[in-house]
Amino acid sequence: MVLSNKKRNIIIASMLLTALVFRLFVLWKYGLSLTLHSDDMGYVRSGKILLEKGMLIYHNMNEPTVHIMPGMPVLLAAVFFIFGTGSVGLYAAKVVMILFGTASVYLIYVIGKDINQEWAGIIAGFFTALFVPLIETDNLTLTEPPFLFGFLLFIHFAIQLGRNHKMSTFYWLMFSYLFCLLFRATFALIPFALLGYLLLIQYPLRLAWKQLGVAVLLVLIVLGPWWVRNYVHYKEFIPLTGGSGDPLLLGTYQGYGYRYGEPYKEVIQKINEQYPHISNYEKQKLEKQIAIERIKKWYHANPKQFIESYTTKKAKTQWEQPFYWIEILGVPKAAVVSLHQWIVSLAFASVALTLFLFKRHRKELLFFTFIIAYFTILNNVFFAYPRYNLPLMPLLFLYIGLLVSAIARMFFRKKATSS
Repeated sequence: MVLSNKKRNIIIASMLLTALVFRLFVLWKYGLSLTLHSDDMGYVRSGKILLEKGMLIYHNMNEPTVHIMPGMPVLLAAVFFIFGTGSVGLYAAKVVMILFGTASVYLIYVIGKDINQEWAGIIAGFFTALFVPLIETDNLTLTEPPFLFGFLLFIHFAIQLGRNHKMSTFYWLMFSYLFCLLFRATFALIPFALLGYLLLIQYPLRLAWKQLGVAVLLVLIVLGPWWVRNYVHYKEFIPLTGGSGDPLLLGTYQGYGYRYGEPYKEVIQKINEQYPHISNYEKQKLEKQIAIERIKKWYHANPKQFIESYTTKKAKTQWEQPFYWIEILGVPKAAVVSLHQWIVSLAFASVALTLFLFKRHRKELLFFTFIIAYFTILNNVFFAYPRYNLPLMPLLFLYIGLLVSAIARMFFRKKATSS
């Protein structure tokens, strides 16, 4: 079914209005009381200190941090500079998150349109607009809303670059890549998924080398000040963050890992007792060393259980639960968990089916699959946690939209043939 411009505009407006109204209603209903009292407030505190003292902190108010990337504190500091650090500033920060979330609804629609499956994009857009964990997260000062926006922008421009090879598109792709990287260090190696896609579409090799050179230069320009800042504080080259020790250690307690060595709390307690005055970065390095020793011990003791834990068990941990800590709008967690599991099961089944049904766009669909696989494997290496996969949900909605579109097309085709 081909949409007229008028119908298309009405549908898109309805989709975006739905997303915006639900998110603003949650803000009106819960206000500043909707908080995890965890990372969200850590970022708020970091933004305030950055504005007031010009120092990027996270755990310790007086210690420059390399635990996080600077994107979120800089974004919040900019909001607080305009609206103040009081209640008005906090409300403004939440509104900015909501605007990012609403823009992401539009972008997943655009990606559907990029692969000539507009209805699939519309279905994915409405799913993204109404999915309660996304509505809740867009009301929290976490990295997810801006990261999801940049992530979908990256996918859109990757597809566009694969088709038009324009330098202007390449610069937009690099903008979205660097934007995401400033919020999440885990995005650093996503170019490997992009490389897989470019190889599939036989992207011109000479142009690819030229753009790679430009990409390296842009990374040096954008991240150079961050590297200098990290070296000044820690006398080490820290390319992204120094906060991987704790998630690596936590990851060794998932699956069958709890059977090997001391409990996590005892390990942390011993570090705090033996090294009471070290920086958080030094603590992270100690945790990383302990994690590597635990991994070696575990692998030698039972390689089968180790491999199972770092593949299927951690993947199950990531995908079987939604990131939905606080119940909102009277929606019980049990209902969201059940819905989430149906969505994941249907979407993963759709991955294989859509590769068969949409042969013309198989390369783009494989690109989406590479991305999902990349984040799943990366999170398996460290700490498998449902929150890290929340930005992938719109892609799952798109797969479901593709399957629904294919079934609807076959139904109408059969109906037209029989009439």
